[in-house]
Amino acid sequence: PRAAAHPPLRHTTFTVAPSHSTSTMGIGDLFRAAGLSLADTSFLKLNALFPLMLGGAHMAVVSWVKGPASVVAVEALPVSADKVPMLVVASMPILATMLSVVALECLAAMAPKGYESQRGRAQKAPGAASWASCPAWVERIQWAQYNTWEALMCLLPSLYVAKECALPSPLLAKLCALFLLLRLVYPFAYALDIDLVRTQLWLTGFYATGFISFAALYPEIALPLVDMAAKAK
Repeated sequence: PRAAAHPPLRHTTFTVAPSHSTSTMGIGDLFRAAGLSLADTSFLKLNALFPLMLGGAHMAVVSWVKGPASVVAVEALPVSADKVPMLVVASMPILATMLSVVALECLAAMAPKGYESQRGRAQKAPGAASWASCPAWVERIQWAQYNTWEALMCLLPSLYVAKECALPSPLLAKLCALFLLLRLVYPFAYALDIDLVRTQLWLTGFYATGFISFAALYPEIALPLVDMAAKAK
């Protein structure tokens, strides 16, 4: 009698999910993997981190004003110290426009229909389908452009208060130089998706604008913090 035929062997295949190695992870991913992120932040974590970040902003502003780097930065700018605030105001729209142009050029090169001028705002709106054809950092550059305009709107009232209350010109120049430096670095942190660093940069710049206003309003409190004496009223 013939031996019974054995059923054919079945080859079982296993699908292994790709692992996120450090060689393929972006800088933002590395920060999030280390817990240095505000992504998906709980109520407790947010309120635990914020005082630390606010304290860091205060220390950064005070250290900048008191340190030699601020003097070097002010002297390196192509205007006299008393014109530094106006230089910063004049530079901010240019910076915002440059960021917008970067996003626009990427859309023109990568979007299915290129840059659609007839519906430019809709095409560049957050979450628009046109961004899917571009690298993720391009849309973040567009968001950085929005934030640049918002930062300028915060700076302008502070400069008005500083002028009306006669904030010392050297202090104002140093704070404005710091603000400009932070705003120049900010888009890079946004593009690289390092959200904790980006937020700290924004918070420090916002703190600097607030320091401008309240140092002008309450010099007897604020000026000693940066080793400056308040003028007697």
